[in-house]
Amino acid sequence: MTHATHTDDREVQAQVCAFNTAFEELDLMFRWDPQTYRSLASADSDYGKIAQYIETQCPHLLKAYSAEFLCQAIVERKNSTIEACRQNTVQYEDSTQRARLWRARNQETARV
Repeated sequence: MTHATHTDDREVQAQVCAFNTAFEELDLMFRWDPQTYRSLASADSDYGKIAQYIETQCPHLLKAYSAEFLCQAIVERKNSTIEACRQNTVQYEDSTQRARLWRARNQETARV
């Protein structure tokens, strides 16, 4: 594996971690893995990735919420955690577990 490939894989893992953290915090019942994230690569932005995913996998959500509302809420949460996920990507393999561990650690720090 080349350095560039390893770096790309780590960034994908960080992105998946940040998206999954956002989904969990918003009580959305879906999780992404690296394959899902990569399958959305044709979308030109985070908003596009989310909209594409919701339209194909969770269209029922669009009956209760606008795509713009969902995308904005998810991207805001995702962007607030991406740096922590990048720091943790090296340490943890499972992104859902990593998201939960990051959130637990973050909440403990806030209590101190």
